[in-house]
Amino acid sequence: MLGDVGLRRIIGHILLVLACSCKGGSRGGTTPVIEDRSGPLSAESLMADVEFFCSEMFKGRGSYQAGSKLASNHISEEFERLGYKVLRQPIRGRHAENIIAIKRGGDQAVVVSAHHDHLGVRSGQLYPGADDNASGLAVLLGIARSRAARSYGHTVIFISFGAEEDGLVGSGVYVHDPLWPLAKTRAVINFDMVGRNFFEAGADQAEAAAVVGLEFDETLGPVAEKAASEVGLHLIRVPARLLELFTLHDRTDDWWFRRQGIGAIHFSTGLHNDYHQGTDTTEKIRPGQLARVAHTAAALLDALANSRRKGDPFKH
Repeated sequence: MLGDVGLRRIIGHILLVLACSCKGGSRGGTTPVIEDRSGPLSAESLMADVEFFCSEMFKGRGSYQAGSKLASNHISEEFERLGYKVLRQPIRGRHAENIIAIKRGGDQAVVVSAHHDHLGVRSGQLYPGADDNASGLAVLLGIARSRAARSYGHTVIFISFGAEEDGLVGSGVYVHDPLWPLAKTRAVINFDMVGRNFFEAGADQAEAAAVVGLEFDETLGPVAEKAASEVGLHLIRVPARLLELFTLHDRTDDWWFRRQGIGAIHFSTGLHNDYHQGTDTTEKIRPGQLARVAHTAAALLDALANSRRKGDPFKH
């Protein structure tokens, strides 16, 4: 996730107001239990991916460093193992590429995305990037695994973007040279920093996450709220225009799609003091957050990938 964090305290307080005023998942009381403790959307499985991509071999997955290329190789191999058609889209600069996995359905497509790069090694300092964005990558892969055997009315495309930290380069490359027509892209679901308490830099709420952009289709809200409540997630719905007000709308990959008029949904647990620091490490990730976000987003994917067009009732 790009950007200056100077406004984070103010934004955190604004989001806290939203958190207290909007409907959402569990708020106090007994948290619903996510029964799946071993499958691809379990906290254990998702956390294993975070730890894997933060391991020494990847050296922080720097956008144009060898660790990023190694990460994209592993992602490509995993998509292929799951049976997806896999395409590799080069990005300008050595080692950077987008990894694209396609599950064919109808003419319309739903994109699910996250970026796999981070800051790598700079001036001898390692930046592990556990939350930014091994967390989002883990959720992306978990959903891809959990949905590999499903059939949908629409095509589903999973994209792991490279070079996000260099200025949203990978997603920009894709939008300018899409491997599926943008005119036939129904929506995008993007993950960036989804592994901590909600907005630790200001609101600091456990079992809560922000979802930006649901307003592009009024039928999505009830689907997201129901899925969130089932796993004890307090879902904080943030209009995309609020991010525009604070000039934060262009800080992660879904921006390229939204500016093309494509419905873009973004999940995040927000900023914290370890953002873009060497202290963004795996022991600070909250595995339950990964699982809650993954289950909620997977339900949204199921709904979108079986809907006919914007505003149509979802088929279950």
